[in-house]
Amino acid sequence: MNLKNWVVVFDLDDTLISELEYQRSGISSVEAAITSIYGIAFDGRIQRALDDGVKDIWAWACQQLGLPPEVKTSLLWIYRLHSPNIKLFKGVDELISRLLSYEAKLAILSDGRSITQRLKLRAIGLESLPLFISEEYQSVKPEIDRFVSIENKWPQCNYVYVADNSAKDFAAPRSRNWLTIGARWISPRVHCFSDQARAGNQPDQWLDRPSMVLSVITSSCK
Repeated sequence: MNLKNWVVVFDLDDTLISELEYQRSGISSVEAAITSIYGIAFDGRIQRALDDGVKDIWAWACQQLGLPPEVKTSLLWIYRLHSPNIKLFKGVDELISRLLSYEAKLAILSDGRSITQRLKLRAIGLESLPLFISEEYQSVKPEIDRFVSIENKWPQCNYVYVADNSAKDFAAPRSRNWLTIGARWISPRVHCFSDQARAGNQPDQWLDRPSMVLSVITSSCK
């Protein structure tokens, strides 16, 4: 099988990795920083507060530490800039290996901050892939700019976008006649699936396992 005329583009959060796993990693990093900087044992306390329904965990942490609420900005940046302890979701590594063996071109298109998203990709070993991160392009989904940039980088190819959020992920690639695949294999999630999105925002197909992506692509080749 040869997929050299295919460009397979992945979203990142809750598609390649669990956003909940990243969130836990970041909170643990902040807790460790608090213990180190302020000398107050904080292991697990922010995570428990979040699990108990605290909405603004950074303001809550400041209150617990007797610090002004403005310090929460510093805690938030520790979270955003930490080196995450995360891994590719089960089955995604095999999917990527098979796509590469079939000579498909791969890229990442994700909303988020440049450094934050690149740290995630470095943690899962995908930092060498072409990246189209919203902060670097000053364009967020559902805007089409980055999808057009991918078409310009690899002209006259077949394109597929694999992502998870029907509220914003699929409208732009569908408008460009891309194949769109909904990743429904990660659970639990930070953000719930929405079934209320307009029909034009839904992917061509929702899949429950990463291994099914290759079957959908090869079926589209016929």
